[in-house]
Amino acid sequence: MKLNPRDQQIFSAVMSLYCNGEGLPVASTRIAKQKGMAVCSATVRNAMARLEKVGLLYSPHTSAGRVPTNAGFDYWLDEFFALPEIAPYWQPEQAQLVELAHGLSQRYKVCCCVGLPQVSSQLVFRVEVLDFDGSNWLILLIDRAGQSHNICITKPEDSSDAVRYQFATWLNTVFSQQTLMEGLYRMQAMAGTAPNNCHDSLTQWTRQLSQKLGSDNSIVVGENYLYRQVDCQTSLNIGVSFLNFVEDKLAFKNGVSVLNTEQLPFTDCNELMVISVPYFNNHEYQSRFCVICPKSAQIEAIIQEFKLIGSSAS
Repeated sequence: MKLNPRDQQIFSAVMSLYCNGEGLPVASTRIAKQKGMAVCSATVRNAMARLEKVGLLYSPHTSAGRVPTNAGFDYWLDEFFALPEIAPYWQPEQAQLVELAHGLSQRYKVCCCVGLPQVSSQLVFRVEVLDFDGSNWLILLIDRAGQSHNICITKPEDSSDAVRYQFATWLNTVFSQQTLMEGLYRMQAMAGTAPNNCHDSLTQWTRQLSQKLGSDNSIVVGENYLYRQVDCQTSLNIGVSFLNFVEDKLAFKNGVSVLNTEQLPFTDCNELMVISVPYFNNHEYQSRFCVICPKSAQIEAIIQEFKLIGSSAS
C-alpha cells in the first residue's frame, strides 16, 4: 500500500496519539494542532477519510474521531519500524531479563512474560544437602554467583547426618564445575561410587532431579495491568504455554516481532498485541522476552526500549 506523503504523516500522527496509553479516538482538530503539521482541520478530515477508505482507520461513532484498524497497526509497524533490525542476537544476563521485565511493566503498565534460560545449562560451583523435614532432604545446586536451584528429594531409609554428609560429598564430586545436565549424566555413570546407604534411592533421586531441571521456567510480571485495562471474560493463561505459542508463531524470526490481535490465542479479547524479541547465549537461542499490552499502549516508546537494548548489546 502506497500513501502520499501528507496522508502518511497524518496516519503516523493518528497512531502516535492513539498509542499513548489512553486509546481515545483521534479527532482531526487534534491532528491539525500537532507541531509541524501546517494543515487545517478540513485537510486532515479528508486525509482521514481516505485512510478509512483503504482500511487503515475507522470511526467507532458517527461524530467521533478515528482509531486504527488491525490492518492499520500492521501497516504502521511494517512501514515505520525496521523491526528485524532492532535488538538482533540480544544476549542478556538473567538478572537483566528480570530487571527489564519489572521496569517495562511499571513504566508502561503492561505485562511481561519472559522465558528464563534453561536451568540445565547452569554451571554448578558447589552442592549442599540440607535436612529439610521428616521426609525430604533439600539439595542446593549453587553457581559461582551464589544463585541456586533448590530441589527436594525423598530421604533414604538411613537418613542420619553422617549419610547426608557422605552423599553431599559425593554430589560435589559429581556436579562440581559441570553443567546441571552433565551432572545428571555423571550421577548415572558414577552410581557405583555413591555411598552404599544411598544406592537404593539413587535412581529415584536422579529421576526427581531430571524432572525438575528439565522443566521449562518463566516469569510473568504485571498481569494485573491487563485485567484493569482490557475487557477479558476469562483468564489469559500467560506463562510457559503462551511462550511456546509465541515461539511457534515466530520461529526463526530475529529482532523485534509483533503479533497482532488475530494472531493471538486470546479468543475473547480483541484488544491486545504482543511485542517479542528472542535472546541468545553464545549465539544459541534461549527463549523469548514478550510484552503483552493493549493496542493503545505506548508502542513506540516500548520499541524504543528494545532499540536501547540492541545498542547496549553491541
